[in-house]
Amino acid sequence: MAVIATAFITISASAQSEAGSFTLKPNVGFTYTTATGDWGEGADGAFALTAGVEGMYMVNEKFGAALGLNYTGYNTSQEVYTSLDGDKKEDDIYSNYYFNIPVMANYYVAPGFALKAGVALNILSTAKIDGKDKNAGHDVKDWYKSTFFSIPVGASYEFNSFVFDARYNFGVSKVAEGFDGTFNALTFTVGYKF
Repeated sequence: MAVIATAFITISASAQSEAGSFTLKPNVGFTYTTATGDWGEGADGAFALTAGVEGMYMVNEKFGAALGLNYTGYNTSQEVYTSLDGDKKEDDIYSNYYFNIPVMANYYVAPGFALKAGVALNILSTAKIDGKDKNAGHDVKDWYKSTFFSIPVGASYEFNSFVFDARYNFGVSKVAEGFDGTFNALTFTVGYKF
């Protein structure tokens, strides 16, 4: 059993980069977003895709600094009536995609296992409504501010150059003019380090 554990730690450690090295990591995954405050009133969470790339420089064996660029969906849903008598309801999806640019500090507490925190700028790319609402299919980009900031915190695990990453993004600025509210999002990705 000790031999297996030692081999596992050795394999895991080999995935962690050495001090002074730079790696690139394409990744893909999904987000689950909720809206807060006035902007989130009556809205439910929804899933969306995320994909991008992250570069990381290892300052030493424990600490790495990373910069990423992701195309990330911050989607929410809202139940609407689709019949005059109010019997039929369907979900409209507020589909919002942003260029997400995180700057992250990564601290390795064990071989291959890192805790991370940072700040992210989110730049609005597209916003529309999918569903049965009267605005369905319409571009609603003008409802939103062009940018908002978030604080991502999370952890990652590396195994044979594959990186499994989980983050929670706390929105810290408003996403719409005239409303108090932002997006919080749980993000899971799988990446591969080169």
